Amino acid sequence: MTNEKPEQGKNQIKGSLKSSPITMTLIALGTVFVLYQFFGAGLTFLLFGGLDKENVQGFRFMTMFSQFFFIFVPTLLFARWQEVGYREIFKLKTPTLFEIIITIIGTLSLQNIAQIYLYVQDILLPFEKLSPIFETIRKMMERTYLILISAKSPFEFAFVVLVVALTPAICEELLFRGLVQYNLSKASNYKFGFILTGIIFAMYHANPFSFIPLIALGVYFGYLVYKSGSIYLSMIAHFVNNFGAAYLYYKFGKEEIVSGQASFLFMTAFFSIAIFIASIYAFEILHVNKNQTDL
Repeated sequence: MTNEKPEQGKNQIKGSLKSSPITMTLIALGTVFVLYQFFGAGLTFLLFGGLDKENVQGFRFMTMFSQFFFIFVPTLLFARWQEVGYREIFKLKTPTLFEIIITIIGTLSLQNIAQIYLYVQDILLPFEKLSPIFETIRKMMERTYLILISAKSPFEFAFVVLVVALTPAICEELLFRGLVQYNLSKASNYKFGFILTGIIFAMYHANPFSFIPLIALGVYFGYLVYKSGSIYLSMIAHFVNNFGAAYLYYKFGKEEIVSGQASFLFMTAFFSIAIFIASIYAFEILHVNKNQTDL
């Protein structure tokens, strides 16, 4: 009898999570948030203290470690409690070459739109004038990010790419475009599922200064999975976005990027928006034709 009760309770919990996608989403997100933001960040702080150029390699390693052990592993464990297998939850379908090309073009154009938006936002909303606290927080977040992606050699840059581009492209996409989007789509509908997942994705990054661009990226990543049925496309898009930001800083530096954007701001905005819309249209046409072929 004593052995049956714990087993019965465990089965009830599993049954509750299977029958309630909202419950599964909330518990999974809450668990990962606590593990990653508190245990991961706390462990990093205990080991290295504050981030600076001397201990940046340790911070990079711990960032990668935390992504895998506090996001990737819990996501797989929660997925085991679902009523379907990994392939359906995580949309493990191989994309076509044309899908990959459209995804890369769309991501690069959206990334440029996001950078222009942030540039305009800084002009229209000068945080240093709104509140010294906002400006202090913004500079602290910017400094942390720039230290993490700064590299002095190709070998160091390769490690930066592994940490800030490849690792989150795998771990975060399995959580958000996999587990979370699957459950939210199941609880409502597919379109609402990927849109809400994109908003949650932006909130999870806890960066109010880039909130709108993060929503746009998150919704776009979700759209790719929704339309194609392949999480590999959102992984590619996530990687391209993060790699692009790291590469531009490695190659040109912050000041050169900003001044370059300012000189042809409206022209690049127009062309980037046009290219992004064209990529969405091409993606739609591709999948209309594919669906007709499948029928």
